[in-house]
Amino acid sequence: MKILLLALALASSASAAPVTTREFTELPPGRYTIALTGLLSTVCGRAISAEWAKLPEVDSASVNFDKSEATVSVRLNHTLKVASLHKTLRRAERLANLGGHYDLRGIAYKLGK
Repeated sequence: MKILLLALALASSASAAPVTTREFTELPPGRYTIALTGLLSTVCGRAISAEWAKLPEVDSASVNFDKSEATVSVRLNHTLKVASLHKTLRRAERLANLGGHYDLRGIAYKLGK
């Protein structure tokens, strides 16, 4: 009986796992939602959005600290490398100066507004 319950628990947790999407290496023009980790305060969000907004490929960038989520708009006729986002996260860590380590948890193309 215990084995059956364990098997049922494993099967239900496996079906509840999030569906993985393809890994992005470059972002073509459009709006993207980016899940972030390591945010300690709103200062972290402001530092990240300020650094991402400096990238020539980025039209706009904003971070919602409460959701640990960012929205980035890539300019038309440009392609943004995800490596550039990682590099600017390191600069934002130094800028915020709170000892946090930020990382991207996931990127999704955002439809509509």
